Amino acid sequence: MVELRQHLAEIPIFAKMSAGEIDRLIKYAAYREYDRGEFICSEGEAWPKVILIAFGRIEWSMLSADGKRQVIFDLGAGSTAWGHTLFDEKPMPASLEVMERSGIYQWNSETIIPLLFENPHAMWAVTQMLITIMRRVRNIVYGFAFHPVSGRLAGFLLQHYQPANGQIVARDLTLDEMAAFVGTTRELISKILYYYAEQEAIKVSRNEIVFLNIGKLRDMADPD
Repeated sequence: MVELRQHLAEIPIFAKMSAGEIDRLIKYAAYREYDRGEFICSEGEAWPKVILIAFGRIEWSMLSADGKRQVIFDLGAGSTAWGHTLFDEKPMPASLEVMERSGIYQWNSETIIPLLFENPHAMWAVTQMLITIMRRVRNIVYGFAFHPVSGRLAGFLLQHYQPANGQIVARDLTLDEMAAFVGTTRELISKILYYYAEQEAIKVSRNEIVFLNIGKLRDMADPD
């Protein structure tokens, strides 16, 4: 469990806890590996748990009224996810879906809640984390309300890849996955990517993206 101890030390909430409290977390951690396409929890179910991602990638996603999947944001190695049910005992408003093979440590409410009540500094760190998530979701909602699809895709590419001019990156997302992030269809994503290529902002192939002009992409992401 040396690896788990190292992960916990890098997370602000758990870094506030004593050595004895960390020992309790390690003792009661349940570890499992998930394959792509599996769900850690599903929208509408009760899930009073906390997870830590040892490796891999998962996504928070929701279904619209017409059944369309919308990605809220994704989480990678070293990230945590805290079930809403843990705090209000109500069903989950979103799902956690595994996007690539992932190793997950998990704790239930019987382990986490007493530790938080015993440690006000850790509880305060949880509050800060939740506020940060609320602000992040607010920006996502704002983007859907006020930015056209082309701008949302440009912003997503900049955020996801953090590219520099001339950088070549592997296309690690399918058209469907990009569409889920920006709330549109794979067909429109394909057209917009080719439009970016025509504007010489990027160069696209089946396996990679070359970022030719970051300035142009930023202008598309925020035309105002």
